[in-house]
Amino acid sequence: MKHDVEAKPVGPDPKSDSECKPRDRDAVLRSMDRCTKCGTCQAYCPVAGVTEAFPGPKYSGPQAQRFRVIEPIQESAPALCSGCGVCSSVCPNDVAISDIITIARAEMIAGDGKLPLGQRLLNRPDLVGRIGAIAPAIANAVLDSRLFRGLAEKLIGIHGDAALPRLEGPTFRRWFQGRRQSDGKPVAYFTGCAVEHYDPQVGIAAVRVLNHLGYRVTLPSEACCSLPMLSSGEWGAARRRAEALVEDLTEDTAAGHAIVSTSTSCSLTLREKYAAYLSLTGDRARRTAAAVVDVCEFLRGEPAQALEASLKPLRKRVLYHGPCQLRGHRSGQPALELLRMIPGLAVVPSEAHCCGVAGTYGYDRGKHDIAMAVGRTLFDQIAAAEPDLVACDSETCRWHIERATGYPVRHPIELLAASIFEADPRHRNNEG
Repeated sequence: MKHDVEAKPVGPDPKSDSECKPRDRDAVLRSMDRCTKCGTCQAYCPVAGVTEAFPGPKYSGPQAQRFRVIEPIQESAPALCSGCGVCSSVCPNDVAISDIITIARAEMIAGDGKLPLGQRLLNRPDLVGRIGAIAPAIANAVLDSRLFRGLAEKLIGIHGDAALPRLEGPTFRRWFQGRRQSDGKPVAYFTGCAVEHYDPQVGIAAVRVLNHLGYRVTLPSEACCSLPMLSSGEWGAARRRAEALVEDLTEDTAAGHAIVSTSTSCSLTLREKYAAYLSLTGDRARRTAAAVVDVCEFLRGEPAQALEASLKPLRKRVLYHGPCQLRGHRSGQPALELLRMIPGLAVVPSEAHCCGVAGTYGYDRGKHDIAMAVGRTLFDQIAAAEPDLVACDSETCRWHIERATGYPVRHPIELLAASIFEADPRHRNNEG
């Protein structure tokens, strides 16, 4: 059943500081009491809009939770939720609907211990990246093989057409180690596993732009934020990793440094999900949550005037898609605002709620078709707009959109770097 609802811009209006404080797990679950069953979340849910197998967020979230607090119930609906967070972003009563469903899914998995091998591998992109870095060319050839894809789908449940990223090896770290930086205001860059192993050009662009604006960049950690583990219910391992990452960031948070991220999923995880799922709300975790900021949100602030003065014409047509995780930042669409500063750049905003992949959701053999159906609105808009390229802040969204449409997809920071340094964003250049 398809819901014909007018598209709502990605990201609600920014909220007050008090509203943006991360909620722990108990607070997330208590938010069900504010649900009035208005049905707004049902109307906007991308998954419920394309399949009747998922009853929707109202029924899977707060309504079912009222029974879960009484006794355990047998259910399959939480497993079909993509966790995109659209429901929470449109809820007029600030019910943490998506988080309630994620917690229910994690408790189901903890109860039966049945987490597929394919999901366990997807939960460890840093490990896969380190292994692949031994021989990236060979690893990529294997991952591109139809034989391997077919076996992976049959044996471990990763769909044969899933948008597996290309392994790059330690490209970014090698580049950064040779980078000469002038003294400037320090800013910590949390690269996450995507930049470290799969998308080095995003990190290179981010460092170049920050250096150009007078910042000295440090790399406090190359750990994975563990969002795949949190989303799929592997919370024991996620807790250990989260605590270690918060410790890695302590020196910067204690010094009051901003911690920028080029992944909206990573930044949202540190800002809210450690508290929501693991109840990590100690002093260090709270300082981390307060310090982490999306790179475009950061650039929209104090550096914005200097950034705008540095931008040169970039005569391209770009469709910008704000990823689902961006809604949780409650910061509007900072990347869209920055892209509109670039002279000559024609920017077409996405009209879609979600690209469908939702982290690792679209990789699952049983959910890939749902992910593709969810993304159809975006894919059709891209085909109609005929842009030179697409821009998106989330790595899994970029990989998914590029594979589904054939259009090159770049992080907005790459377009800003291209404008400043006069490089074509379709051709990734390591220079500078």
